[in-house]
Amino acid sequence: MTGLEAVPGVGPSIAKKLHAAFITTAELLAVQRPIELKERAGIPEGTAMKIITNAQQQVGKYTFRSGLEVEQEDLAKPLLRTGIEELDQSLMGGLEIGSIVEFYGKASGGKTQWCYHLAVRSQLPVEEGGLGGAVLWLDTEKAFKASIVRANAVRWGLDPDIVLGNIRKVDIVNSVHFMTMFERVPQMCADENFQLVVVDSLTGQYRQEYMGISNLGTRQQTINSMLNKMRRAASATDAIFLYTNQAISKPGMGMFAQLNAPMGGHILAHASDYRFMVSEAEAGRRKIVLKDNAGLPNFEVKLSIGWGGFYDDAHALKRQEPEVRDYLAAHGYSTRIDKSVQVVDEATEIEEASEST
Repeated sequence: MTGLEAVPGVGPSIAKKLHAAFITTAELLAVQRPIELKERAGIPEGTAMKIITNAQQQVGKYTFRSGLEVEQEDLAKPLLRTGIEELDQSLMGGLEIGSIVEFYGKASGGKTQWCYHLAVRSQLPVEEGGLGGAVLWLDTEKAFKASIVRANAVRWGLDPDIVLGNIRKVDIVNSVHFMTMFERVPQMCADENFQLVVVDSLTGQYRQEYMGISNLGTRQQTINSMLNKMRRAASATDAIFLYTNQAISKPGMGMFAQLNAPMGGHILAHASDYRFMVSEAEAGRRKIVLKDNAGLPNFEVKLSIGWGGFYDDAHALKRQEPEVRDYLAAHGYSTRIDKSVQVVDEATEIEEASEST
């Protein structure tokens, strides 16, 4: 990251105002809009335009460059590997840094499990397929469980206490709180080595607060504003932004019925770099389908799931899961399967289907 003092036109007075608005690097300044600097930092729009332009030139990535230069830069960037061989091969190595990743699907498909899986994997060293950084977790679902983080950490050979300590979590109470807390996220990524930002889920709060067709336009506009901030933050910091999205059944006739449609309409359809649909497969298995990416063909991979996250297959699960279970049992966590969970999940799916009608 490049300090603000390197940007022409940013003296001590302006730098102080920018810091107060959580803009602490040239990269963060380069992705701001003049009106934002006026509103957040009290900097006149004319001055804001000049220092933003200077920051873009200083950073270098926001000017015209040759395709070869861009290619070499991309090849030098680390990838976040999932640790699932078939999936990583389909992803041509893993998830690109600075990207936006969406997991959508109905209840029990594994959306939050992917958040755990990648939140732990991202803490591995770069040479082992991780990003060597910490994780921010914005939880709108009250779904975060420390025991699941510990299980995944043991699975990947990491110290569970260190992994948990590297996750900074906040419970989001409403959409206004979400927007307020998100203002700090880009600065934290830039200054404190947060390499992955998890939002579980993005659409839940908006769905509850902007109900009815009369509020649809406002809801879409608010979500679009958040996604724009997310896009610029990812570009400036190279952190990966991961969010989950709910899916509903849309009624229709014959071939026009959509049984697993993501919420958010066209706004979310164009927002992510990787759009994955996740769902249940046969017993003990999950399915992940790449629905959209500009550089990859769509694909489908089936996985086993157990304590410790996702596994390549049943053989890998049988081989590796016992160690995870032993750790959890030794630390007072029960790994007994509660059959009532399946009943709750089925009830949730029925409720969601009825809401969509």
